[in-house]
Amino acid sequence: MENNVKSKKRRKRLTRIYKESKFENKSNLVNENVKRVSKSTIWVGATSAISIILLLVIVGEVYMIDKSNIGQLSNNATINGVDVGGLNISKASEKLVTAFSNKAEKFRLILNYNDRKWVLDGDDFKINTDIYAILEEAYIRGSNSSNDIKRNNIDKIVKSGEDVSVAFNYVFLGLDEKIENILSLIEKEPINSEVLFNSRGKTKFTITDGEMGLKVDRYKLYNEINNQFKNNDIINVDLVLEQVEPEITKEYNQKVTNLRAGFSTAVHDNTGGRKSNIKLALAKLDGLKVNPGESISFNYITGPHSAENGYKIAKIIYNGKFTDGVGGGVCQASTTLYNALLKAGLQIDEVNKHTLPVKYVPLALDAMVSEYVSDLRFTNNLDKPIFISAYTDIERAYVDIYGAEMDAGVEYKTRSEVIRTIPHGGDNVMVDTNKEYSDKVLFKGEYYRLSSPKDGCEVKAYLQKYKDGIMVEEKEIRHEIYQPQNGLVVEGAINPPENLTPIKNDVVINR
Repeated sequence: MENNVKSKKRRKRLTRIYKESKFENKSNLVNENVKRVSKSTIWVGATSAISIILLLVIVGEVYMIDKSNIGQLSNNATINGVDVGGLNISKASEKLVTAFSNKAEKFRLILNYNDRKWVLDGDDFKINTDIYAILEEAYIRGSNSSNDIKRNNIDKIVKSGEDVSVAFNYVFLGLDEKIENILSLIEKEPINSEVLFNSRGKTKFTITDGEMGLKVDRYKLYNEINNQFKNNDIINVDLVLEQVEPEITKEYNQKVTNLRAGFSTAVHDNTGGRKSNIKLALAKLDGLKVNPGESISFNYITGPHSAENGYKIAKIIYNGKFTDGVGGGVCQASTTLYNALLKAGLQIDEVNKHTLPVKYVPLALDAMVSEYVSDLRFTNNLDKPIFISAYTDIERAYVDIYGAEMDAGVEYKTRSEVIRTIPHGGDNVMVDTNKEYSDKVLFKGEYYRLSSPKDGCEVKAYLQKYKDGIMVEEKEIRHEIYQPQNGLVVEGAINPPENLTPIKNDVVINR
C-alpha cells in the first residue's frame, strides 16, 4: 500500500508536469511564431521530445503499479492453514479475519508452573485485521527475510504457493503483554555479590554470596506455543525456568580485594595542626571505591581545604616561601596517595610539583595540591574496581590500594635522579625597620639568619617495572626544575651609639 500511494503521487506529479509542459509548449510556440519562425521549429522539436519522454515515464509508472499489485493470490496459497488460493487481497482479508475470529472463540492458552495455572482467552487479546501486515509477517517467517521488507513484496508470497504460518502473537494482538505479566510473577532477577569495605576493621572486606536468578527461555516458549497454534485451539504449555548466574559472583569479588600496593610517609616530626590536616584529608579518601574507567580528583574528595571544613593552620609553601596557612599538610596526604597509585600501576592524569623541595619524598615524586590551581587526578585504568585505605598513626601516613592481584611476579618501583644543580645567589639582607626581630637584632651591623640559601636542581623521576625481581621496563614520568633559593638575613635598623659596639655573632653573609 505504501508503495502504491507513492506510485500514485508520483504518477499525478508527472501527469501535472506533462500537462504544464504541453501548455507551456503551446504558449511558447505562438510567441516564437510571431518573433522567429526558424527558432520555433527547433523549440517544437525539443519540447515534443520532452513531452514524449514524460509520457513514456508516466506509462511506465502505470505499468509498474499494475504489475506490482496483481491483487490475486496463487491457487496454492495458504496462511495458517486457511486456503486463500485464487482470492484477491480484499477477499483473502475477509476470509482470514473470519477464520481468526472463529479460532479466537475457541482459543485458550494455558500456562502451567508447578501447581499454578494461568488461562488466556479471547478477553485477553484482539484480532489483527491488517491483512497487509499479516501477509508481510507471513512472508518474513516463510522466507527468513530481513525485517525491512516492503509491502510491494507481498506478491512474492502470493506467487509462492507455500503454506506459511504467522506467529500467534501477531494474529492475536496483546498476548505478549499478558504473557510477560505472568512470567514476571515467577521469574527472579539474579542478585550480585557485594563487597563491603571496612578499611579500619580487622576484616577489611566482607563479601556477600550472590543469588541465582530464574528466567524463562522466551524463544523456546514462543516456539512451542506456535507449534501448537498451527493445529490446536487449546494450547497447553509448561513453563520451564532456567537458572541465571549473577553478573558479579563471590568468586569474582574475591579476586578484586587483594593488596596491590601501599606507600607511607613520615609524620612524627610534624606539628599538631599539620598532623591533623594530614589525618583529615586521608580520612576523606579512606574507604573510597573507584570503578573501572572512573576518574578521581583529590581536591574534590578532600576539599575544600578550609577552616569551615575542619582544616587547621600549619606551614604551607606560598610564593616560594614557607608560611602559615590553612590546610598545611594536605600536600603530604596527596603525595602519599600519588606514590601508592604509581606502585599500584594506575593512570595519573594530573600531578604538580611544589615550588620548593619537600623532605618526605624524593625529588619529582611530590604532588602539590592547591584549591582551584593544582590538583592530583587519576583514573582507574584496570578492568576491575580498586579500593583505597588511607590513615595515619603516630609515626607515619599510609595509603594502601586494593584490587585485582598484580600479575604474578610484577612489582612497580620509582627512582629519582638529579640531572644538574642550579647554584643559589647568596643571601638577601633585610633591615628590621619594623623591629619585628628586636629580640635578635637591634643595631646596624647585628645580623640574624632567617633562612639559608639553597641550590636548585633539575630532576627526572622514573617508574620501573620488575618481573620476578628483574627490571624489565623503566620509563620517565616526571621532569621537574626546582629553582634555587636565596638565604634571608635580618639586620638591625638603628645606628649604634659611638661608645657601643654591635654584637657580633656567627652569621656569615653569602654575597
